[in-house]
Amino acid sequence: MTCWSPSEMPSMPSICPRLASSSPSAMNVIIPPKRGDKGSSFNRLVSYISDRGDKPKDDDLVSAAPRQNASRTKKAMFDRLVDYADRNDGDNRAVVITDVFPDGRQRLISGGISCETNCFSWETSAAEMNMVAAQSRRCQDPVYHFILSWRENELPTDAQIFECAEHCIRQLGMEGHQYVTAIHQDTDNTHCHVAVNRVNPITYKAAALWNDADTLQKSCRVLERKYGFIQDNGSWQWGVNDQLVRAPFRYGSAPQGTVPLQVYSNTESLYHYAVREVREKLSELIKSREITWRKIHLALHERGLGLKEQGEGLVIYDFLRPEGPVVKASSVHPTLTKFRLEAHIGAFEGPPTFEHEEWSYGIFSSYQPEFELRDKDVRFDRRQARAEARLDLKMRYKRYRDGWEKPDL
Repeated sequence: MTCWSPSEMPSMPSICPRLASSSPSAMNVIIPPKRGDKGSSFNRLVSYISDRGDKPKDDDLVSAAPRQNASRTKKAMFDRLVDYADRNDGDNRAVVITDVFPDGRQRLISGGISCETNCFSWETSAAEMNMVAAQSRRCQDPVYHFILSWRENELPTDAQIFECAEHCIRQLGMEGHQYVTAIHQDTDNTHCHVAVNRVNPITYKAAALWNDADTLQKSCRVLERKYGFIQDNGSWQWGVNDQLVRAPFRYGSAPQGTVPLQVYSNTESLYHYAVREVREKLSELIKSREITWRKIHLALHERGLGLKEQGEGLVIYDFLRPEGPVVKASSVHPTLTKFRLEAHIGAFEGPPTFEHEEWSYGIFSSYQPEFELRDKDVRFDRRQARAEARLDLKMRYKRYRDGWEKPDL
């Protein structure tokens, strides 16, 4: 089971491929990274999910007429989101109510899509949420949208999916808020879209969704155990005494291409060299709370590495071969990003000149791409064995000379 909260993301189209393919991991909480320029807008998300119907199909005629941008009003936002959730393409679709609950919830089939809402009806749900959202002048972004997804080999029932969505809404502090949930099974992974009105229909106050990603991850761990879904890695895990505890920090996997490089070329990649030589050193430097740009450059320089800007981020390169390949700095250590470091130690500073003859400016090891990787330790052991054999031969010859006596002929 996977949960996405795509209200903050740098690239909208990236969400679709993640939905369409099954992840090798079982149940993980994936939250797209937040933008660093504070320019995230839920309007972009709604435009993305609502404009998918604008893409021409095989039997559509492509017109040369200019495209009209979608409205950005609160009303249009809810209308387009609900239309996307039930795959409304403008045709009149029959809505068949399957269950009605005492608390006002109703489950229904709309155009072959299983849906649930606590509004008066599915047809008027967007209008109802628009009217409630209009009562809050301060809340400029009333729509909250997240996705629950299950891996390919897990087939939860519709009832389980709706109960999971309701649980997440309650944990987010929006119990009683208007919502619509639609189950999509048109991809390899069964998933559901949940759209919630942040504005409370009674108090007209907007729900504060601070730390929502962490809340959703914790909710998934609880739901996995409740319904027997496969448990996956995340920021929370079950500890002793059946208590949810913070999962230990895990470094990210190696960048694409670095592992095949080592396997097929039998040479160590720059990424693996940097991880082996400087990751622990950088961790100690960060824990000391005395980190500066100068100390970062010195720690890298000791191992023959350098740090420089490239594009909007930082990369690590071979100091002795600056024209060679580079590796993303945050892949070596997650703290090595401009956004994180500049917030604490100021704007990026380039490396010092390294012209002084102090020992701290020396390069004590360097990246050697021409060395064979597999036999690196074996060659050292064999060299030591040959040296010991030569020494043993010398000692035996010396003992022979010392004990030799000239024969009496």
